[in-house]
Amino acid sequence: MVLFDVVIIGAGPAGLFAAQQAGKQGMSVIVLEKQAEPGKKLLLTGSGQCNFTNQRPLPEFVNCYGEHGRFLKTALYNFTNNDSIRFFQDLGIKSITVPENQKVFPKSKQAKDILNGLLRACQLSHVQIQYQQAVKAIQRTASGIFELSCAAKTFQGKYVILAAGGMSYPATGSNGDGYRLAQALGHTLTPLKPGLAPFAIKNFSLASLAGSSFKNLAITLWQGDKKAKTLKHDLVITHQGISGPVVHHLARYANPGDKLTLDFMAQKNPEQSRNRWLADMNHNGKAQTATWLRRFSPTQALGDKILELSQVSPHERLAQLSKTKRLELLAWLQAFPMEIQRIGNFEIAMVTCGGVAWHEVNAKTMESRVVPGMYLAGEVLDIDGDTGGYDLQACWSTAALAAKHIGKRRQAG
Repeated sequence: MVLFDVVIIGAGPAGLFAAQQAGKQGMSVIVLEKQAEPGKKLLLTGSGQCNFTNQRPLPEFVNCYGEHGRFLKTALYNFTNNDSIRFFQDLGIKSITVPENQKVFPKSKQAKDILNGLLRACQLSHVQIQYQQAVKAIQRTASGIFELSCAAKTFQGKYVILAAGGMSYPATGSNGDGYRLAQALGHTLTPLKPGLAPFAIKNFSLASLAGSSFKNLAITLWQGDKKAKTLKHDLVITHQGISGPVVHHLARYANPGDKLTLDFMAQKNPEQSRNRWLADMNHNGKAQTATWLRRFSPTQALGDKILELSQVSPHERLAQLSKTKRLELLAWLQAFPMEIQRIGNFEIAMVTCGGVAWHEVNAKTMESRVVPGMYLAGEVLDIDGDTGGYDLQACWSTAALAAKHIGKRRQAG
C-alpha cells in the first residue's frame, strides 16, 4: 500500500487548492472524491460565473464572516485576496472586478475556467485524484499513520486534510459527509442551517410586488422582543417572501418565527422623520394621499400597497386622515412588519452555517486540536461568509494555511 504524505478528502475548491499547495512543496498528495468528477458545486458559484474573491481591503474582509471572522484572520493574511487573483493570473486566467461591490470574476465569466485552472495546477504539482472514492472511516494507527477506508480500497497518509464541504446543494455531493467523519473522530458540530438563503414570509402581503428590488435597504431582525441584528444591503421581493444580499446575510442569524421590520425610508432620526411627516401632511392637506405618498415611498407600487393595507383610499385628502392613520402610514414605511415562515433549505442555500466547531481547530495552522495530524479547510468548518466571493476566499486561505503548515512539519522531520 502506498503511503502518501497527504491524503485530501474532497475535490472541491478547498480540497483541490490544498492539494496543489501541498504538491508544489514536493509532497506526495492524493485527493479522494466520492463523485465521478470534481468541483460540481464550484461550477454553480456565482450563477456559473464564479465570483472567486473580493477586492475589499483585508481589514474589512474579516468582518464579512459574521461572528467568526477573527478565526480566519491568520489564514486570510497568509493567503490574501490579491494572492488569489495572482494565482489564477499565473495560470493564464485573467480577472475582472465589479467596481460597485468589488466582486472578482474570471474575465470569461465561466466557472469552468477556475475549475480547469485548479486541475491544471494540481497536475503540474503531480497530485493524484481518485474519483468515486467515498471515505467511510478514518483511523489513526499506533504509529501515527492515517488509514482512510473507502468501499473497495484503503488509503494511507501521514497527514489528512478534511475538505469535504458542507450541506448546501446536496445534488453536487455536498451532503455533510465531512461533518460525519469529523464527529466520528471526536469533533463537535455547531448547529447546521442553510446560509445565504431567501426567506418565505408568513401571510406575505407583498407578493404582487414580486420582482421589485430596493437598494441599500435596512432590515432589523427581532427575536422575541429583542433586536437581534440590523443589516443594510439590497433586497428583492419574491412571490413567497424576500431575497437579495441583505436577506442572505441575515440568514445566519435568523430562525423561523423571528420577526423582521423593513425600513423603506432610511431616516437616521425616526423622531425627526415623524415630526417632519406630520408637518408636511398638515401643510399639504388638500393633496390626495396617493399622490403625496409617492414622494416618500421608493416605488409607486409599494405606496399603493401600503394604502391598501392601511385601508386608506388613494383619493382621500390628507386633511381627512386622522393622526392615528397618518402615523400608521409612516409605520408601514419605517418598520414594515414581517414574520419568517421558513428559510430556504439546503437545496437552494448557497452555503452552510455551522460545522466543525472553530475552537477545536488551531486558527494559526488549521490543524485539529482533537486529532493531531488532521487539518480542516473550507466549508466543513463553522465559518460562512457574506455573498461576494468571501466563502471561496475562505477555501483558498484555509487550504493554503493547512498545506503550508504540513510542509513545515515535513521539513522539520
